[in-house]
Amino acid sequence: MLNEKLLEVQNLEIEAIRLETKIRELLEKKEKLERELRDIEGKINSAKEKLKEKEKELSELLSFVEYKKGRIEELTRQKESAKTREEYKKILRAIAKSEDEIIKTKQKITMVETEVEALKDAYRKIKEQFAEKIEKLREEIEEIDSEVALLEKKREKVLEQIDEIKKSLPEEEVKKFEELKSKFNGLVFSDISTGACEGCGMTYSPAEYKELVKNLQPGRSKCPYCGRFIYLKNSVKR
Repeated sequence: MLNEKLLEVQNLEIEAIRLETKIRELLEKKEKLERELRDIEGKINSAKEKLKEKEKELSELLSFVEYKKGRIEELTRQKESAKTREEYKKILRAIAKSEDEIIKTKQKITMVETEVEALKDAYRKIKEQFAEKIEKLREEIEEIDSEVALLEKKREKVLEQIDEIKKSLPEEEVKKFEELKSKFNGLVFSDISTGACEGCGMTYSPAEYKELVKNLQPGRSKCPYCGRFIYLKNSVKR
């Protein structure tokens, strides 16, 4: 004999497992969406970093030109106060070298400016390309978070109900139920409303089924094949 309240415990435990499975599936889906989002954001950030690197290169080239211009001004002042012809020529050579470096750097600046504009365009396009997808992914992730939070609350409530019922029953009955759960793979009470045992799958003959239903006593009657306690689901208040 087994207290009928333990059938309610079994149903609640099945519900808890169902909720846990659903939560796990949602979290797996969320992880997949987050991975997809990270991949997209990685592509966008990669384009952004390339642009930043090229802009930094351009900034350094512009700074170099300004430095060289300042250097020419300084050398020009030194030229005016040169004491020897050799010193004067040396300063002129230094000025010429700086001017040549400015010309070459400006040529490179023109090329880099073109690259910067191309990278800006690429960055803008990739952001536009994935903007809608990113928004959709974030919305889906947010929806999953809300659904998981709701399911976790339901699961907590179910576990509280299980705990309350078990506390209301004698310890020995609960212990026996747990032992039978191990023996019967979690299904101690088996529904026979389809004409077969839900637990072992054995189909009863019409006469056999009629006899089982006629003499059915919840918490007492057992499946003659597997030994599980049997009941009719449609006659159980849920």
